[in-house]
Amino acid sequence: MKKAAFFLILFFSGVVLVAQITPEKTTTVKNRHMGLEFSGGYSLVMGNYGAFDKANKKAGYTASGWQGQLTFDWMGKRDFGMALQYTYQKNPLQDSTEFLVPDGWSTGTLGPGSWSNHYLLLGPVYMKQLGKIHLDAKIMGGIVISSSANFTTPDPTDSTGLKNDVNLGTGFAYGISAGVGYAFSSHIAVKFNLSLMGGWPGKSKKYSSQQIGYEKYTDPSTGISYTKPVYSAPVEYEIKKVVFTLNPSIGLVYRF
Repeated sequence: MKKAAFFLILFFSGVVLVAQITPEKTTTVKNRHMGLEFSGGYSLVMGNYGAFDKANKKAGYTASGWQGQLTFDWMGKRDFGMALQYTYQKNPLQDSTEFLVPDGWSTGTLGPGSWSNHYLLLGPVYMKQLGKIHLDAKIMGGIVISSSANFTTPDPTDSTGLKNDVNLGTGFAYGISAGVGYAFSSHIAVKFNLSLMGGWPGKSKKYSSQQIGYEKYTDPSTGISYTKPVYSAPVEYEIKKVVFTLNPSIGLVYRF
């Protein structure tokens, strides 16, 4: 978290410095009430998301990867508006997970594989053009849908111990970002963007007691043999993870 704060402070300091040395003349962007943004870049894993510790139930066992996103901006007056953003993020599992058997698994390992996170976020956006300098900032919240072996649950009704159910984790998500770049015209700008993204995906799953077969039983008093049904024990899984990344990226902004 300290590393993230340092990066953000450094980035915003640069934005403030650019704004101070930029001439006061402001380019008025007329009739540009909507915008599209495309960006892609690095996804630096932080906190529990990258932890490798079986004793830590929030550990994500993941490594740094990449992300891409598409944002639609609806601008109002005074350079403020609303942004709707979709982000796809992919982080590979650490190499050591190829030998890690999660608790409760009778067979198989956590890796190799990856995390795939789908974010859908909504929130306020500030976007301004000062001469040829493009500036923007967003604070958004929404949902994240995560695909990872971390959400896999063993099926207790499978007597062979070979069957696992693949699940998706879902939860609240957030995104905080700021961008600075060069505007080629009132329509198009290229920018560098720095963002913090994260969420709390989780999965709850219950398995009720079910008949899984029969066993032969012989009454010790009478010697009579018969079969009786065998039932699995009811099981409930509660999986909670934390996603947290710092994301430098390059993007293109088109306003219309």
